[in-house]
Amino acid sequence: MRALMRRLIARKGGRRPRKGRPERWRRHLPLAVALLGFSAGVAVGAWQLWHGGYVHRATDGIAQWGQRQMVAAGLTVRHVFVTGRGETSKAAVLKAVAVRTGQPILSFDPAAARDRLVAMGWIKSARIERRLPDTIIVHLRERAPLALWQYQGRHLLIDREGAPITRRNLGRFGHLPVVIGRDAPAHAAGLLDMLAARPVLFAQVKAAVRVGSRRWNLRLKNGIEVNLPEHDAAAAWSRLAELVAEKRIFERDVAAIDLRLPDRLVVRMTPRAAAKKKRKNGKDT
Repeated sequence: MRALMRRLIARKGGRRPRKGRPERWRRHLPLAVALLGFSAGVAVGAWQLWHGGYVHRATDGIAQWGQRQMVAAGLTVRHVFVTGRGETSKAAVLKAVAVRTGQPILSFDPAAARDRLVAMGWIKSARIERRLPDTIIVHLRERAPLALWQYQGRHLLIDREGAPITRRNLGRFGHLPVVIGRDAPAHAAGLLDMLAARPVLFAQVKAAVRVGSRRWNLRLKNGIEVNLPEHDAAAAWSRLAELVAEKRIFERDVAAIDLRLPDRLVVRMTPRAAAKKKRKNGKDT
């Protein structure tokens, strides 16, 4: 019988399984359990380290060690030089840069210091160099004042881009023209450049009022108001300059000059001059 069974197994090309032989996955099961337990232990340990503050303390310790090494190597701030400063005080610049003597130079953040500097009114741009081993150089470019902007009863110094500079100590900028109106700063540079083409007449301009976000009215130092047109304002301004030089119209009792009509100039006389003319015409009749 046993010989018959051996022949049948041989024909099928197989072997008779051995009794009690475990399958392959059962052999690896203890190892898998051990690895799973190890991973869980690592995760729990990491969580405890993090929430217990051990990681932060270790990081701070490494950072402090690094700073001590920089100090030992002489990589500390000893000199701070500032260039391009005019209106901005050195104390204000150093406060914004926020660096102290003896500070590790590599711990200083130039980008953050630059952001603080350009947030100051007078400073248009800033560039900061960190020169090893011990020097920081601050390059400043300050704004050039263009005019005083009057809006809602307050005055503000502005530059050519219409950017605000300061509201403080405006008395020393009283020689600058005043621009009035909500959108006046954005258009002030174009207007003043046009007016400056006739410097003698421009010297008489005291203020410019933005009208309807379209055009300007000028207030001259002699009290005369000039209405500029919306289009071809430069041509109208040149025409007025020629009339002032040739006809001396500023020497007359003029209250306002309207340049909005391209083919004529409309002059409004002062109330006193108008009353005088009316009396004269009445006598003539």
